Amino acid sequence: DLIYWVPNTFTPDNDQFNQNWEVTFFSGYDPYSFELVIFDRWGELIWESHDVNIGWDGTYFNGRKCPDGVYTWKIKFKRLQNDEKQTAVGHVTLIR
Repeated sequence: DLIYWVPNTFTPDNDQFNQNWEVTFFSGYDPYSFELVIFDRWGELIWESHDVNIGWDGTYFNGRKCPDGVYTWKIKFKRLQNDEKQTAVGHVTLIR
């Protein structure tokens, strides 16, 4: 079975807790077929990863801190059970 968890909020405020936002897969996906993209409220791509073990730290591609707000995420991955490609979309709130 495919089992994963996506948090809806994170707080990259240098307090050692909840610094990165990441998708957690427990089973049923192909780790070599994974893409995560983050968009700002205007739909501009601000961050992406192809490694499920690398979470978003609340910065733009250039390392500058993103402001507090709601961001859209999209993940694409392949299910192990039937090689079906799947896409999931949602929102995450960044609070500094």
